[in-house]
Amino acid sequence: MTLKRIYIARHGYRANWLPIDQQPENPTGIDSDPPLAPYGVDQSKEMGQYFYNLPEEEQPELIFTSPFYRCVETVEPTAKNLNLQVFLERGIGEWYKPNRGIIPEPADHERLSKFFDNVSKDWDWATIIPSLDGENEAQIFVRAQKFWPLFLSKLNKQFPEVKTILFVTHAATKIALGMSLLKYDSTRDLLRPEDRVDAQKSERLQASTCSVDLYELEGRDNWKIHLNGYTDFLTHGPEMNWHFASSQFEAGSKEDIESRRKQKEEQDRANRRARQGRL
Repeated sequence: MTLKRIYIARHGYRANWLPIDQQPENPTGIDSDPPLAPYGVDQSKEMGQYFYNLPEEEQPELIFTSPFYRCVETVEPTAKNLNLQVFLERGIGEWYKPNRGIIPEPADHERLSKFFDNVSKDWDWATIIPSLDGENEAQIFVRAQKFWPLFLSKLNKQFPEVKTILFVTHAATKIALGMSLLKYDSTRDLLRPEDRVDAQKSERLQASTCSVDLYELEGRDNWKIHLNGYTDFLTHGPEMNWHFASSQFEAGSKEDIESRRKQKEEQDRANRRARQGRL
């Protein structure tokens, strides 16, 4: 296998995180398939510039994205900057819980091609199809574990000379993919000391908007993480970070956003009380 480097990024800031009166309709008409907010579009452009500025030997040669609109929109500037097509891959699609009212199916090549002119059909996007009954936390991790050998085998057959690829996906899937690639036992395992690569030595994979992880192959089948939730290229740094261990809700869901709002209000009240106590 020639592949040596895998980038995994999360999509940008979603439009359904805006105040309700500022939220546009979903372009595809699919439930839970929002576009990026204007702010998320700015993030995606900054990410595209980051990949463009890398040395040529470190730039992605192929791009694979979750078929949900926000992911395809996020990677569009990168694809245009690098003059690459975008391959859809259902195996890295969103995580939806089984108790959800609707488990949405993403748009296909034909529908997404109406919005993006660089979506390619030259990849069988169904390496693994996430369960339409939803997945619990253990099941998305199993999905990621099954995905890697199937994907890597197919990639090697179709693109045997490619050394560097980029995935654009969702918070939960980004974590599950990374933890399985590093051969952990679950999404909630703490990172080994040797895998804590960022300045803060984070114990978990980071999954803020437009954050980038980098994995490099060392040896025959040993992947090593070199970037964990990297966001130095973003003007405002890491935002909307999420992890299985920190939230009982789907990343970016209404429940997640409401929980974040309440946590911020509680923190603001605590800060006010602390300031008053110092007076």
